[in-house]
Amino acid sequence: MATGVFVNARDLSKQGDKLVREIGTSGDTCYITKGGRAKAVLLDIQRYNAMMDLLEEAELPNDLELKPENAGRLSVRGILRESSSSRRSSKNR
Repeated sequence: MATGVFVNARDLSKQGDKLVREIGTSGDTCYITKGGRAKAVLLDIQRYNAMMDLLEEAELPNDLELKPENAGRLSVRGILRESSSSRRSSKNR
């Protein structure tokens, strides 16, 4: 099982490229800290996608007929996409 790596937010700017390569190869999770507390997480894309798939399977009711037009609204990825696009549009105002 993959283990965790802890990196201070200041060190992230110095080690970013190296860290992304290592996480992509090892599958480790990187916890980015500030003031000694975890503030963000950096995951290998395969682990992230697997986690999102599990969340989506757990959230959908078994008897729900999922229509293509609603798929984006009912999926974790769709909710995250809508959330990030609404944050971007509010920053542009």
